[in-house]
Amino acid sequence: MKNLRKNHHYVSQSYLKAWANKHNRVWTYRTLVSHSSVPEWFQSSVKSIASHNHLFTRSILWADSDEIEVWMDQEIETPAQIALSKARSDEPLSKQEWEQLLRFVALQDIRNPERYIEQLERWKLEIPTIIEDAMQTALSKMKADPNEGLIPADKEYNDSKLIPMKVTKEIGTASELGQLKTEVLLGRGVWLFSIRHILTTTYKVLKEHTWSILRSPGELLWVTSDNPLVRLNYYGDGSYDFKGGWGNKGAEIIFPLSPRLLLYTQIGNKVRINNVTRELAETLNRFIVENAHRHIFGLNPVDEISEIYPRIVNQVAYEHEKREWETWHVRQKKLEQEY
Repeated sequence: MKNLRKNHHYVSQSYLKAWANKHNRVWTYRTLVSHSSVPEWFQSSVKSIASHNHLFTRSILWADSDEIEVWMDQEIETPAQIALSKARSDEPLSKQEWEQLLRFVALQDIRNPERYIEQLERWKLEIPTIIEDAMQTALSKMKADPNEGLIPADKEYNDSKLIPMKVTKEIGTASELGQLKTEVLLGRGVWLFSIRHILTTTYKVLKEHTWSILRSPGELLWVTSDNPLVRLNYYGDGSYDFKGGWGNKGAEIIFPLSPRLLLYTQIGNKVRINNVTRELAETLNRFIVENAHRHIFGLNPVDEISEIYPRIVNQVAYEHEKREWETWHVRQKKLEQEY
């Protein structure tokens, strides 16, 4: 039996190495710490940060599977390495290499904890309606053709088996009528389905945009974070949020490639940007920092970060979050087995 991959990085090691020194260590700023004595900046090995055990593990009949982790590595991360290297070296990319790079960028956006938390709130609102619509469609088909299966197989959504779901029927003893109930567990399974679906189909919208690779001016260096892709909605006069979509006209996508180079597009704008002023660069760095979840990374410590994103010192919150991720797999697995 093959060895199961357990330590799952939600920010690729190959990505973070651009900010690492010769010892493969990167300067790290934590936004939540247990005590004020924790240094604002400290060095971490690339291997040890932005990861959790069994983050993307599937539970199948009580057995663990790392198929999604392996799939992301073999289908997206590994093929993108040449494109990532060329982009960081200011070399031209072929059409295929651009697609591989953009798929890699999409991966960094959707598989981190901040994105999971954001999507979880959206699923709570949207999935009940989706289930209701699917059940009504299935029942209409059954009425038209009694031989039709309740939930017909759909090759387009072959990965739906990733979603923990159970369908139960309740029929009274004195009646032929009853209730059909569908339950979906909102958690890791739905997240894995979302990751697989987005990285197979939805990411292609990124190819439609006009991308610029921006060089940082002077001595200023780009930072990055554990939520490295910024989806910016800028409304003017300092009003903005990070809820932009990949295809929303006017939204801006910001993604640091290295301390010197940054990938940028404004959706709907076909003009490439060649020069970046110091003021604009500082603003872009601010957006990158504010979009972080728990870690900000730099080639060197940056004093201004503590002003942009003051860290939270709270031992109870720190220990609670640490315990939540340490028990993530056990809790998710137990719930998944019920479905």
